[in-house]
Amino acid sequence: MVVLSNIVIFMSFIQIIHSLDSCRQTFGKHKYDLNRLNHLALSGDDGEFRYVLTPCGLVPTDKCGKSGTPFGKGMMACQERIATSSFESAMGFLDGYGKTPNLEFVENSQGPGTGVLMTVRNALCNGRERLVKITFVCDESQKNPSTMVVVEGPTCQFAITVKAADACPVQGRISGGIIFIIVLLVVIIVYIIGGVSYNRFIKKQTGLGILPHPGFWLLVVGLFITGCKFCVNFILSCGRGTSAAPGSKYESV
Repeated sequence: MVVLSNIVIFMSFIQIIHSLDSCRQTFGKHKYDLNRLNHLALSGDDGEFRYVLTPCGLVPTDKCGKSGTPFGKGMMACQERIATSSFESAMGFLDGYGKTPNLEFVENSQGPGTGVLMTVRNALCNGRERLVKITFVCDESQKNPSTMVVVEGPTCQFAITVKAADACPVQGRISGGIIFIIVLLVVIIVYIIGGVSYNRFIKKQTGLGILPHPGFWLLVVGLFITGCKFCVNFILSCGRGTSAAPGSKYESV
């Protein structure tokens, strides 16, 4: 069960990474990152149906209406029947969740730097392919939009327009993850250099003694090796049909 849970977690991680990567696009000298919009739940309606979209993210299912069946995994947009407040259909799914075809991206026809057109064709509409074209328009005045324009025509073909500042090209910004990695590396380097210098010149240590907190790090390495051995033995014992550790006096239940 532990191995199966780890596999499920790993596959979920791969799905998330895949969806994040597909929403980063480069056209010529312009780079776009629609992941900057994945905290939004944009809504629009046509009188009969309400539509909710979380670009490049999982749409909040509590905004999709009541449903008697589980929602599909990886749903990015949904359609709700307004009169009954009931879930009508999924509008599209993120990449990496087994839905085909994958999302398609091109730069807006208005010209370079104006935004991105996302084409979604991985959900059904009355038993056939649903075509959803989402135009993300670069608009610096729309910092945190909450609405979108939705037009259907012909049947099962939707045109959605989203105006947002985060739909504009990325202007040499460094992501939060990169900043964290840089800060972490700087802290590690300062820790090592400072620790070695202090132990060598102040405490007059030699050999492994010049390393900062050698006892602690040797213990960590030892625990890591022990953990790896345990995992290997556990997997091998599962292959033999038992989860008992080698040399154990107890049988698995």
